[in-house]
Amino acid sequence: MRQLRLFWQIFPACAGISLLSILLVGWLAHTSSSEFHINELNRELRERIRLLQPSVTALAQQGTEQQLQDFIRRTGRQASTRITLVDARGAVLADSSEDQDLMDNHASRPEVALALSGKEGQAIRSSKTLRESMLYVALPVPLEAGQAPGALRLAIATTAYDQVNSAFTNKLILICLVVPILAALLSVFSARRISRPLEEMKHGAEQLAVGRFDAVLPRIKVDHMTVEMAGLANAINRMAEQINQRVRIIIQQRNELEAVFSGMADSVVAIDAQKNIIRMNQAASSLFMLPADTVKGRPAQGVIRNTQLLELIDFTLAHNSQQEKEVTIFSGTDPITLQTHAMPLRDDQGVSVGVLLVMNDLTKLNRLENIRQDFVANVSHELKTPITVIKGYIETLLDGALAEPDTARSFLNVAAAQATRLDAIVDDLLILSRIEDKSGEEKVLTSPATALQVLENAVEACAPLAEENEVQLEVDCAPELAAPMNQPLLEQAVINLLNNAIAYSPAGSTVRLSCRAGEKADGSSLVHLSVSDKGPGIAKEHLPRIFERFYRCDKARSRDMGGTGLGLAIVKHIVQAHHGTVEVESLLGRGSTFTITLPGG
Repeated sequence: MRQLRLFWQIFPACAGISLLSILLVGWLAHTSSSEFHINELNRELRERIRLLQPSVTALAQQGTEQQLQDFIRRTGRQASTRITLVDARGAVLADSSEDQDLMDNHASRPEVALALSGKEGQAIRSSKTLRESMLYVALPVPLEAGQAPGALRLAIATTAYDQVNSAFTNKLILICLVVPILAALLSVFSARRISRPLEEMKHGAEQLAVGRFDAVLPRIKVDHMTVEMAGLANAINRMAEQINQRVRIIIQQRNELEAVFSGMADSVVAIDAQKNIIRMNQAASSLFMLPADTVKGRPAQGVIRNTQLLELIDFTLAHNSQQEKEVTIFSGTDPITLQTHAMPLRDDQGVSVGVLLVMNDLTKLNRLENIRQDFVANVSHELKTPITVIKGYIETLLDGALAEPDTARSFLNVAAAQATRLDAIVDDLLILSRIEDKSGEEKVLTSPATALQVLENAVEACAPLAEENEVQLEVDCAPELAAPMNQPLLEQAVINLLNNAIAYSPAGSTVRLSCRAGEKADGSSLVHLSVSDKGPGIAKEHLPRIFERFYRCDKARSRDMGGTGLGLAIVKHIVQAHHGTVEVESLLGRGSTFTITLPGG
């Protein structure tokens, strides 16, 4: 329904009531005046008829037609009244204005018909002969003894009375025009006097609605208002002060909740009773790969496309109770394990109005737990193997093998080799621990150095092993490429990669060390160091885990080559300490390429 301003609700009502009142009073005065004049004329004509009735009856019964006609004409002229005498059949016997022989039968005239039936007849109509409005009054009159009565009718023109009524009507019309105009002006004044303070209060309320909580109605003067309006204005000002205080508290609490909600590592999704998304935090947005600001109001089925989660939502809504369940969803082909808590959202009456999903991603924790278990198992195995060998050979020597010098020497050489391997594992673990401490505390000291110098030093350190395995080493690096680095640590990472490449390359092949410049999306420079070999390659399923400690693609072959299983883990942590990345590309039977990417200078 269309809303109207207060002015247009007050003004038309007041003006309309005034106009309607004047019209009703005018109509009542006009009709009362007309009725009064007609009634007076009617009364006067009836009295005249009663005065004429004895004479007309006497002449009709004893006189001649001429005498009757002369009497009626003479009397009509003297009284300025038209007199008509009609017999019982409606034939005109005499008329004061017209020749009765030329007049029509009057039995059908309403007033005459009533008079012939013995009643008083009255009518107002235009006369065809006189061509003006006439008032007709007819009464029954006996004409002959023992015969049905005739009708004596008197008529008088209403023109004079119509002129009086017309003048009166004109005055009423003038009054009906002037009074509504005055009433309208008064209504305008009153409506504006009432609506102006309300308009100012409305403006103040609008300022309040947009957050301007200082005194919202300071300009309104109390003497321009009614007591009720002044009280309303003061109440609005007090309300503004209270709202100002409460809104500040709410904003502070909302900001605190928003910071907590947005900063939560857990994924949080709020859903209403119609299963539409109310909102989700950034973690949930990343989990479902949808912008958080575009999912508001969308059905949960279109955002959370997981049967288990949807069933959990339905169950919580139906039973209004908290639920907890471990749910697995998929991001592409990768499974993600979520420890999900579904809690009902309730209003102030305790009625469920929605569901809050809190999802803790256990995937990384589970993976780290698996890595920890694998690490414990691997390190135990790696340490136990040489210890078992050493212990076995020593027991054999103690059981009598010392008496055989050649056997004893062979056993001692094996024990020494296993002790050396055990020492290498411990050294690598210590190195790894130190690197982790430095990278975690960001204490790795760097200085500008050329990539070519790092590669050449690594080649020099690994040259004996390369010569022993009949592998050629090739360096391809521009001398000007440089980056901030801890040169000894980075050389250790390249040496570890180079040792693996030499160990797994067939005799007569070439291991290539190269470096090239790169660039990030923001324009900052990068330096890529690569070690490529022509070895057997690494199967695709092993690639995600080869940088884990003690992880081996081919455990038997790795131990035969003397590796500790920590070389690539050391490389990974050295690169991370330099805020870089290490990646591997490999094809079975065609070799592998390890690439270290560092921020440029």
